[in-house]
Amino acid sequence: MTIIELGDPGSAATAPARRRREHDVVRRWAAAAVAALCAATLTGSAVSGSAVVRPRWSVALSLTSLVDVARDAVFVQSINAGSQVTAYELGSGAVRWSRGLPRPRGRMTARVPGAVLVPILLEGTAALDPRTGAEMWRLPGDIVFATPGTALLAQPDRTLVLVRMADGGRIWSRAIEGDESWAVVGPERQRIVAATPDGRLRVLRLSDGAVLSQGRVDNGSGVPVRNGLVAESGRLFVNRLEADRAVVTAYDLDTLRQRWRYGQSATDEIVTGPAARACGVVLCFADGTTTVGLDPGTGTVRWRAAGLVNAVPVTGQNRVLADSGDTGSSALIDPTTGTVVASLGAGTAVRDAVRAVPAYYLRPAAPDGRRVAAGRIDLATGGWQLRGIIGAVGPQGCTAVADTLVCGTKDGRLTVTDVG
Repeated sequence: MTIIELGDPGSAATAPARRRREHDVVRRWAAAAVAALCAATLTGSAVSGSAVVRPRWSVALSLTSLVDVARDAVFVQSINAGSQVTAYELGSGAVRWSRGLPRPRGRMTARVPGAVLVPILLEGTAALDPRTGAEMWRLPGDIVFATPGTALLAQPDRTLVLVRMADGGRIWSRAIEGDESWAVVGPERQRIVAATPDGRLRVLRLSDGAVLSQGRVDNGSGVPVRNGLVAESGRLFVNRLEADRAVVTAYDLDTLRQRWRYGQSATDEIVTGPAARACGVVLCFADGTTTVGLDPGTGTVRWRAAGLVNAVPVTGQNRVLADSGDTGSSALIDPTTGTVVASLGAGTAVRDAVRAVPAYYLRPAAPDGRRVAAGRIDLATGGWQLRGIIGAVGPQGCTAVADTLVCGTKDGRLTVTDVG
């Protein structure tokens, strides 16, 4: 396949905004490569002649750039003195549009076909038309939550505002006291939970901003962990850090009545982010180097998975993906029992941009770390099917769009590769 080298409009851009850890490929490359070739032989998926797959197109990237992928476009935000946002056609790499913006601040968010939202220092958020790059509106405030149809903004005057994505028109606004941590939760994301540093909680209805309930975190102490508000099975879970341990407290989502509390037992390793997260039928809790499966209704421990951390649910598959921390390997867990369904070996999962589930798994395939084996992963069984050998992936990682991988490479490029 021909490589199309593209020019870099404005300043160079960097890879898809997905953090991925580096792996000790020198120690594990041989076994992974053998596994990849065996899988290809057994499944008939080996590429004719050579398993090496060349990018369809590529463009230079810098480490300060940000990337988002949506439908048929790749959006690259190059950040230097100003901000240059460029939209590339996913299929060809042709530049759809490029637009300069002043004083960049934070990560852009693509909500196609609605808008590309770009944070701007001192000016709030600008919404760009994903088809033309034209500015649709610019409003004060930070994005809390966005869909193709609406955007929820937290404004500097402590006002929460829901606006139409098409024109920035206000749907509703509500004054909120104090600095807030926000989460949009519940079935179909129809509720907003606001938490203040002094422990106050409020639940609002997303459609009109009405206050549904309000209460206070137990003892009124501690700042809820950033991004630490979780809702599942009619419960609201609030992650907090105490002096020596991580704690999660469960409340009724409707009344904010406290139901149960669970604290970390191993205090030698305290997580800095949320210890508890929704994992389908259980709440996954990071307890040191162990993942604990908690009953959402009672807080009862259902299972423990020793040596597995960073557990995330696989939507629609009744599976949890977790990794082993320092060894760089991952496993699929049955969330009902905590049983390891499949050990995936050393590698990195690649999520599908549309379905938001792991679609590919990258395994080291060369002793010098210059190549990785990209394979389709069966989320029910953990089966792995080789789709091709690609260039080494940098810390920015990859995103999948169907059978296309959008990756940041170690040598400073954004590559788009067909692996179907």
